[in-house]
Amino acid sequence: MDCETTGLDPDSDRIIEVAALRVREGRPVALFHRVVDPGRPLPGFITSLTGLTDQQVRQAPPVGDILGDLSAFLAHDTVVGHNVGFDLAFIDAEITTTHSTPRAASLSLCTAESARALVPRSRVGRYRLNTLAEAFDLDHRPSHRTVSDVLATLDLLHYLSGV
Repeated sequence: MDCETTGLDPDSDRIIEVAALRVREGRPVALFHRVVDPGRPLPGFITSLTGLTDQQVRQAPPVGDILGDLSAFLAHDTVVGHNVGFDLAFIDAEITTTHSTPRAASLSLCTAESARALVPRSRVGRYRLNTLAEAFDLDHRPSHRTVSDVLATLDLLHYLSGV
């Protein structure tokens, strides 16, 4: 799972895009992807980083409208993400802000933490998803868009499972 947001603080910033990939036997079988309206203009650096524009997010539904579908998609599965705690904190904050039904508790696995435990820093320098994707020549490269980032995260998970 991956979220793109208007900033780094789940208490004051908002989700602008979310993607989750359902994986069975190591292969993607379903994709959940939504761009959402944060209800405020995007900071310029977020547009530069993600390529998402105010016009694109204004045409999207508000996050409260998609949280039920996202929660249902994530239910009963382990949620994997690169710095997944960041993403889950934003999902939970949005659930609180929009008074949506809380998501079902689920296990989570952080590929950043896994990489830190399995790969010496001297080999990769930093544990950012793009750095790891390049170091390990993963098939997908993250781009600060959620679909490419979840695909790169899956590649990283596969790589790390063989370390």
